[in-house]
Formats: sequence, C-alpha cells, structure tokens
Amino acid sequence: MIKICTILFALSGIITYSQVGINTQAPSGIFHVDAAKDNPPAGIPNATQQANDFIITNDGKVGLGTVSPTSKLEVDGSSTNKSAYNAGSSNIIDFSKSNLAYTSASAGAFILNNIKDGGTYTLSVRGAISGNSNFTSSGFTFKSVNNNTTIANTHTLYTFLVIGDIVYVYCVRGL
Repeated sequence: MIKICTILFALSGIITYSQVGINTQAPSGIFHVDAAKDNPPAGIPNATQQANDFIITNDGKVGLGTVSPTSKLEVDGSSTNKSAYNAGSSNIIDFSKSNLAYTSASAGAFILNNIKDGGTYTLSVRGAISGNSNFTSSGFTFKSVNNNTTIANTHTLYTFLVIGDIVYVYCVRGL
C-alpha cells in the first residue's frame, strides 16, 4: 500500500506540471509544436528553427514563429485575413469580422465597432454620392490627417491607426 501511494504521489507532480511537445523533445511551454521537426533535443531553438513553431506558454500567451511571446498573441511573420468584411450599404462597420472592410454607402457619418488599441483597420467606401465622411467609436477620439471629399462612384480608402484612445485617420480617394 505504501508503494502504491508513493508512486501515485510521484506521478501527480508529473501530471500537474507536464508540458506537451509535438515533434520536439524539449517543449518550451505548456504546449509546443515544432512543425518541421528541426528543434534541438535540448535548449531553446534558434530563430530559424522557431519560424515554424507554435507555442502556448505557461502564462497563457500564444506564439507563432516564436517560443517566447511577449503579448497574448505574437506572430513573428505575416498574418492574413481570410476575407474582407462586406458591410453591404451600411454605415455601421464591425471590425470584429475583419480588419479590412468595404461598403457601398456614400460618404457620411460612420460608426466603427470593435476597434482596439494597437489595431490598424482599412475601410473602402464605394458610394454613388460625393461628400466628406466622419467617424465615431465609443471611447475614441478621431484625428484626421487629410479627410478629403470623396469622388462619386470611385473607391475611397480610409486607414485607421489606433494608439491608446486616439484614432488617426488617413484618406486616399478616387481609386
């Protein structure tokens, strides 16, 4: 009975603090995938070896292309939207769908939902009537670099850069 209790006690420590490594003998976090099977058997992989790794760290951070993410999600490389969000003819744009959106609405008052600090978003306005656009989002102040009048039946691109509670807007018209 004492042997069984000792074994169970020893195993409980392993189960509680174990890490899972797929294609790696030395996982760097609670869950670590080395897609190319090129990590060293011990130690931290170099930058080239990390380029194909996916990790969830012990403190819940997720890394793609890095084994030591410094934010909740860190991507070392490019990321791509599957598709842009089509808002139809609406002037309410939901950036939780994609950070790229387009609308057939004409220039006017737009409400931007689900923007956040550190985000970059692009909106294509493709309306039939010329005019100026203005933007609002709860908790944010908008500052425009060049809010030009749109040209009817062309595309006007608005880029939004969010830093803290300030949204910087840049406009390119007549595309």
